[in-house]
Amino acid sequence: MLTMLSAGCAGLLAGCGIAANLSGWLHVAGLLLLLLSAIPTTLGIIMLLYGLLGKLRTRDFMVSSISWRGDERVLDVGTGLGLLLIAAAKRLGKGGNAVGIDIWRKEDLSNNSLDQLAANIELEGVENRISIRTEDARSLSFPAASFDVVFSLFCIHNIEEDEGQKRACQEIARVLKPGGRLLVGDYLPTHAYASAFQECGLTVLYSRSFFLTALGPMWIVSAEKPYI
Repeated sequence: MLTMLSAGCAGLLAGCGIAANLSGWLHVAGLLLLLLSAIPTTLGIIMLLYGLLGKLRTRDFMVSSISWRGDERVLDVGTGLGLLLIAAAKRLGKGGNAVGIDIWRKEDLSNNSLDQLAANIELEGVENRISIRTEDARSLSFPAASFDVVFSLFCIHNIEEDEGQKRACQEIARVLKPGGRLLVGDYLPTHAYASAFQECGLTVLYSRSFFLTALGPMWIVSAEKPYI
Protein backbone atom coordinates (compact mmCIF):
# COMPACT_ATOMS: atom_id res chain seq x y z
CA MET A 1 0.00 0.00 0.00
CA LEU A 2 2.71 2.48 1.02
CA THR A 3 4.78 1.61 -2.04
CA MET A 4 1.86 2.18 -4.40
CA LEU A 5 0.87 5.46 -2.77
CA SER A 6 4.45 6.74 -2.71
CA ALA A 7 5.17 5.76 -6.32
CA GLY A 8 1.81 7.02 -7.54
CA CYS A 9 2.02 10.40 -5.80
CA ALA A 10 5.62 10.89 -6.93
CA GLY A 11 4.59 10.14 -10.50
CA LEU A 12 1.64 12.53 -10.31
CA LEU A 13 3.85 15.35 -9.04
CA ALA A 14 6.51 14.68 -11.66
CA GLY A 15 3.92 14.41 -14.43
CA CYS A 16 2.27 17.69 -13.39
CA GLY A 17 5.63 19.45 -13.33
CA ILE A 18 6.70 18.15 -16.73
CA ALA A 19 3.34 18.77 -18.42
CA ALA A 20 3.03 22.29 -17.00
CA ASN A 21 6.54 23.51 -17.74
CA LEU A 22 7.65 21.76 -20.92
CA SER A 23 6.33 21.54 -24.44
CA GLY A 24 6.42 19.17 -27.36
CA TRP A 25 7.00 15.51 -26.77
CA LEU A 26 8.06 16.18 -23.18
CA HIS A 27 4.65 17.71 -22.49
CA VAL A 28 3.02 14.57 -23.91
CA ALA A 29 5.34 12.40 -21.79
CA GLY A 30 4.27 14.34 -18.70
CA LEU A 31 0.60 13.74 -19.48
CA LEU A 32 1.30 10.05 -20.05
CA LEU A 33 3.12 9.87 -16.71
CA LEU A 34 0.10 11.45 -15.06
CA LEU A 35 -2.19 8.79 -16.50
CA LEU A 36 0.10 5.91 -15.56
CA SER A 37 0.66 7.24 -12.04
CA ALA A 38 -3.09 7.37 -11.45
CA ILE A 39 -3.15 3.55 -11.46
CA PRO A 40 -0.92 2.86 -8.43
CA THR A 41 -2.37 5.91 -6.66
CA THR A 42 -5.91 4.57 -7.06
CA LEU A 43 -4.88 1.08 -5.97
CA GLY A 44 -3.07 2.51 -2.97
CA ILE A 45 -6.13 4.53 -1.92
CA ILE A 46 -8.35 1.44 -2.25
CA MET A 47 -5.92 -0.57 -0.12
CA LEU A 48 -5.82 2.25 2.44
CA LEU A 49 -9.62 2.33 2.66
CA TYR A 50 -9.69 -1.43 3.13
CA GLY A 51 -6.99 -1.28 5.80
CA LEU A 52 -8.63 1.51 7.77
CA LEU A 53 -12.28 0.53 7.45
CA GLY A 54 -13.05 -2.19 4.90
CA LYS A 55 -11.35 -5.06 6.73
CA LEU A 56 -13.34 -4.33 9.88
CA ARG A 57 -16.59 -4.24 7.91
CA THR A 58 -15.65 -7.53 6.20
CA ARG A 59 -14.75 -9.13 9.54
CA ASP A 60 -18.03 -8.06 11.09
CA PHE A 61 -20.03 -9.34 8.12
CA MET A 62 -18.35 -12.75 8.11
CA VAL A 63 -18.60 -13.27 11.85
CA SER A 64 -22.21 -12.05 12.06
CA SER A 65 -23.17 -14.52 9.31
CA ILE A 66 -22.95 -17.33 11.88
CA SER A 67 -25.81 -18.12 14.28
CA TRP A 68 -23.59 -18.53 17.32
CA ARG A 69 -24.42 -20.85 20.24
CA GLY A 70 -21.13 -20.16 21.99
CA ASP A 71 -19.80 -23.71 22.15
CA GLU A 72 -18.56 -23.95 18.56
CA ARG A 73 -15.15 -25.13 17.49
CA VAL A 74 -13.83 -22.63 14.93
CA LEU A 75 -10.94 -22.83 12.46
CA ASP A 76 -9.37 -19.74 10.90
CA VAL A 77 -7.25 -20.71 7.90
CA GLY A 78 -4.47 -18.20 7.28
CA THR A 79 -5.12 -16.36 10.51
CA GLY A 80 -2.26 -13.86 10.10
CA LEU A 81 -2.53 -11.31 12.91
CA GLY A 82 -5.86 -12.67 14.12
CA LEU A 83 -8.52 -10.39 12.61
CA LEU A 84 -11.17 -13.12 12.24
CA LEU A 85 -9.77 -15.45 14.88
CA ILE A 86 -10.10 -12.92 17.70
CA ALA A 87 -13.54 -11.78 16.56
CA ALA A 88 -14.76 -15.38 16.51
CA ALA A 89 -13.25 -16.08 19.94
CA LYS A 90 -15.25 -13.18 21.36
CA ARG A 91 -18.45 -14.95 20.29
CA LEU A 92 -17.52 -18.12 22.17
CA GLY A 93 -18.37 -19.12 25.69
CA LYS A 94 -17.75 -22.16 27.81
CA GLY A 95 -16.85 -25.14 25.65
CA GLY A 96 -16.01 -23.03 22.62
CA ASN A 97 -12.57 -22.90 21.02
CA ALA A 98 -11.03 -21.05 18.08
CA VAL A 99 -7.99 -22.46 16.29
CA GLY A 100 -5.80 -20.31 14.05
CA ILE A 101 -3.42 -21.81 11.50
CA ASP A 102 -0.89 -20.14 9.23
CA ILE A 103 2.69 -20.45 8.02
CA TRP A 104 3.29 -16.75 8.81
CA ARG A 105 5.15 -15.64 5.69
CA LYS A 106 6.11 -11.98 6.04
CA GLU A 107 5.60 -11.39 2.30
CA ASP A 108 1.89 -12.21 2.71
CA LEU A 109 1.17 -9.59 5.39
CA SER A 110 3.09 -6.76 7.02
CA ASN A 111 4.47 -7.68 10.49
CA ASN A 112 3.12 -11.20 10.02
CA SER A 113 4.49 -13.24 12.93
CA LEU A 114 3.46 -15.53 15.76
CA ASP A 115 4.76 -13.04 18.30
CA GLN A 116 2.58 -10.22 16.96
CA LEU A 117 -0.44 -12.52 16.82
CA ALA A 118 0.16 -13.59 20.44
CA ALA A 119 0.37 -9.93 21.46
CA ASN A 120 -2.94 -9.16 19.73
CA ILE A 121 -4.65 -12.13 21.38
CA GLU A 122 -3.42 -11.09 24.81
CA LEU A 123 -4.45 -7.50 24.19
CA GLU A 124 -8.01 -8.62 23.40
CA GLY A 125 -8.15 -10.93 26.44
CA VAL A 126 -9.22 -14.09 24.57
CA GLU A 127 -6.14 -16.28 25.07
CA ASN A 128 -8.15 -18.87 27.03
CA ARG A 129 -10.37 -19.53 24.00
CA ILE A 130 -7.69 -19.67 21.29
CA SER A 131 -5.04 -22.12 20.17
CA ILE A 132 -2.50 -21.61 17.41
CA ARG A 133 -0.77 -24.03 15.05
CA THR A 134 1.72 -23.64 12.23
CA GLU A 135 0.16 -25.63 9.39
CA ASP A 136 -0.17 -25.60 5.62
CA ALA A 137 -3.77 -25.19 4.44
CA ARG A 138 -3.19 -27.90 1.84
CA SER A 139 -2.47 -30.55 4.47
CA LEU A 140 -4.36 -30.00 7.72
CA SER A 141 -3.58 -32.33 10.62
CA PHE A 142 -7.10 -32.23 12.07
CA PRO A 143 -9.43 -35.25 11.84
CA ALA A 144 -12.40 -35.08 9.50
CA ALA A 145 -15.47 -33.24 10.79
CA SER A 146 -13.56 -31.33 13.51
CA PHE A 147 -15.02 -27.81 13.20
CA ASP A 148 -18.44 -26.21 13.31
CA VAL A 149 -17.23 -23.06 11.55
CA VAL A 150 -14.32 -22.40 9.19
CA PHE A 151 -13.19 -18.91 8.18
CA SER A 152 -10.48 -17.85 5.75
CA LEU A 153 -9.65 -14.37 4.50
CA PHE A 154 -7.02 -13.43 1.90
CA CYS A 155 -5.25 -16.76 2.30
CA ILE A 156 -5.94 -19.20 -0.51
CA HIS A 157 -4.74 -16.89 -3.32
CA ASN A 158 -1.26 -17.05 -1.75
CA ILE A 159 -1.06 -20.67 -2.91
CA GLU A 160 0.36 -20.23 -6.39
CA GLU A 161 -0.83 -23.44 -8.07
CA ASP A 162 -4.50 -23.92 -8.94
CA GLU A 163 -4.27 -27.52 -7.80
CA GLY A 164 -2.90 -26.37 -4.45
CA GLN A 165 -5.77 -23.93 -4.03
CA LYS A 166 -8.22 -26.71 -4.80
CA ARG A 167 -6.50 -28.97 -2.28
CA ALA A 168 -6.84 -26.28 0.40
CA CYS A 169 -10.57 -26.07 -0.33
CA GLN A 170 -10.85 -29.85 -0.11
CA GLU A 171 -9.10 -29.82 3.27
CA ILE A 172 -11.43 -27.09 4.54
CA ALA A 173 -14.43 -29.16 3.41
CA ARG A 174 -12.98 -32.29 5.02
CA VAL A 175 -12.55 -30.80 8.50
CA LEU A 176 -15.98 -29.10 8.49
CA LYS A 177 -18.63 -30.92 10.51
CA PRO A 178 -21.98 -31.92 8.98
CA GLY A 179 -24.24 -28.93 9.55
CA GLY A 180 -21.18 -26.67 9.72
CA ARG A 181 -20.68 -23.41 7.84
CA LEU A 182 -17.69 -21.93 6.05
CA LEU A 183 -16.94 -18.45 4.72
CA VAL A 184 -13.90 -17.81 2.54
CA GLY A 185 -13.03 -14.30 1.35
CA ASP A 186 -10.43 -13.25 -1.21
CA TYR A 187 -9.64 -10.31 -3.46
CA LEU A 188 -10.13 -12.56 -6.52
CA PRO A 189 -13.44 -14.13 -7.60
CA THR A 190 -14.19 -17.15 -5.42
CA HIS A 191 -16.05 -19.21 -8.02
CA ALA A 192 -13.24 -21.79 -8.34
CA TYR A 193 -13.35 -22.25 -4.57
CA ALA A 194 -17.12 -22.67 -4.77
CA SER A 195 -16.74 -25.37 -7.43
CA ALA A 196 -14.22 -27.22 -5.27
CA PHE A 197 -16.60 -27.13 -2.30
CA GLN A 198 -19.47 -28.39 -4.46
CA GLU A 199 -17.31 -31.29 -5.67
CA CYS A 200 -16.79 -32.18 -2.00
CA GLY A 201 -20.55 -32.40 -1.49
CA LEU A 202 -21.07 -29.04 0.21
CA THR A 203 -24.04 -26.80 -0.50
CA VAL A 204 -22.80 -23.43 -1.76
CA LEU A 205 -25.01 -20.62 -0.48
CA TYR A 206 -23.35 -17.87 -2.51
CA SER A 207 -20.13 -16.82 -4.21
CA ARG A 208 -20.25 -13.14 -5.07
CA SER A 209 -18.64 -9.72 -4.81
CA PHE A 210 -18.74 -7.73 -1.57
CA PHE A 211 -17.02 -4.62 -2.91
CA LEU A 212 -19.25 -2.21 -1.01
CA THR A 213 -18.67 -4.06 2.25
CA ALA A 214 -14.88 -4.19 1.91
CA LEU A 215 -14.57 -0.85 0.08
CA GLY A 216 -12.29 -2.67 -2.34
CA PRO A 217 -11.94 -5.95 -4.28
CA MET A 218 -13.59 -8.69 -2.23
CA TRP A 219 -15.43 -11.90 -3.06
CA ILE A 220 -16.84 -14.24 -0.45
CA VAL A 221 -18.04 -17.82 -0.85
CA SER A 222 -20.18 -19.39 1.83
CA ALA A 223 -21.13 -23.05 2.01
CA GLU A 224 -22.63 -25.62 4.38
CA LYS A 225 -21.91 -29.31 4.80
CA PRO A 226 -25.18 -31.25 4.68
CA TYR A 227 -25.99 -34.00 7.14
CA ILE A 228 -25.61 -37.42 5.59
